[in-house]
Amino acid sequence: MNQPPTQAQLENNIRRFVLFRLLYSARFYYPVFTVLFLDYGLTLEQFSILNLVWALSIVIAEVPSGALADLIGRKKLIVYAAGLMVVELALIAFVPMGASALLFWMFFGNRVCSGLSEAAASGADEALAFDSLKLLGREDEWSRILERTGHVVSIGFFITMIIGAFAYDPAMVNGMLAAINPTWELSAETIIRLPVILTLITAIIVFFNTLGMKDIETTKHQEGGVDTLIAANGMDAVLSSFRQILRAARWTVNHRFVLFVILAALALDSVARQFVVLASEYYRIIGIPVSWFGFIGAGMALFGIVSARVSRMLVERQTPLQNFLLLSGILLVGLFGIALVVPVVGVFFAIGAFAMMGMVQFQASYYLNREADSSMRATILSFKGLALNLGLGIASLFYTVLAASLREVQQSGAISEELLEDEVYADALWAFPFYYLVLCVALVIAARSLVGDYSVFMRLRARRKD
Repeated sequence: MNQPPTQAQLENNIRRFVLFRLLYSARFYYPVFTVLFLDYGLTLEQFSILNLVWALSIVIAEVPSGALADLIGRKKLIVYAAGLMVVELALIAFVPMGASALLFWMFFGNRVCSGLSEAAASGADEALAFDSLKLLGREDEWSRILERTGHVVSIGFFITMIIGAFAYDPAMVNGMLAAINPTWELSAETIIRLPVILTLITAIIVFFNTLGMKDIETTKHQEGGVDTLIAANGMDAVLSSFRQILRAARWTVNHRFVLFVILAALALDSVARQFVVLASEYYRIIGIPVSWFGFIGAGMALFGIVSARVSRMLVERQTPLQNFLLLSGILLVGLFGIALVVPVVGVFFAIGAFAMMGMVQFQASYYLNREADSSMRATILSFKGLALNLGLGIASLFYTVLAASLREVQQSGAISEELLEDEVYADALWAFPFYYLVLCVALVIAARSLVGDYSVFMRLRARRKD
């Protein structure tokens, strides 16, 4: 950070941000995620433990990573995230298959590195891109950058979902190889590794992409109005990180608009994401063949192009309150439609939940970057990431307790285990819209009670308070 970035370097940061988002999310193993873990030799119990480890890694590191990004540089955290992505995939790309202690611990390391990588990237990439745009005097273009990023990521996710599903099919892979050369054939074990190896190659490209970014100095506004550049290493960096977290937390609580943007994102995203986690079971009970699941997932990803365009129009033309009510309406229509469990065509109601995640991320990013102080931008964005993960955790806990209660009630009758699971799932779907209504009402009441100038939610542009 010796010399200020040039205009070309700032524009390069924005291009590399879009490329980073594209390649970081382009994971070829997503369409076969659970199956891949099991085919390597893990048990379902180990799979559940590893997912918990991944979630805890993100929650623990999310906010400290954001604070460090503000203190020691956003580029450092982005490069760190990309490096961890390479490590997480290298750990399992060539590990011996079959149930063993080594296999479990390699996947354990994979999940820890993945969680730490997600936490490090969260907030740092957006903060660097937005401040680059701000230094160019073009911060009003942020919604367009988010729209373009949404388009690119949606197309990339669509392509990787299709390729990943095909790459895991031995008949498809060996059939294509035989068409080129009849002697070419991959073993079943190699094909299981193929989506991971493809993603490892992508991760290496991500890493070199981040090395080309240019960091931007940020200042901390201390008492007395003196601005100082923070340079912290080792234990000083850790202590400075926690001081930064407290400073950003106080700022967020005092800027109620920002606080309620984060809380609104939590409410909308948690319910939508909880359904998405369980979506494959929904497809099954409405009669959609398993062979179509990958195509449906790819189609939902491609729908992100439309939602990105709509989101930009909404943030530019409607007030925050109007947008919150509109997103709530879309989500509720989708959730009530899902609860009807309409055979086959019920899949269209799922669009609302899938679209919601992208629209919430878009609008939260737009409002938070617009309002946040540059010196704590990544920290505040990390608050959003932490809130979304906590929201999903609470929703998952609620669903688990509800499903257990419904199963206990319905087990009294003579019914097969498979049919029982279907009935429990279908009945639990009705709780989703009512759970969101409770969150929505609580949020509105809290906003009216805690925000002095409630009109801030009804203005097209909220007044900035730095």
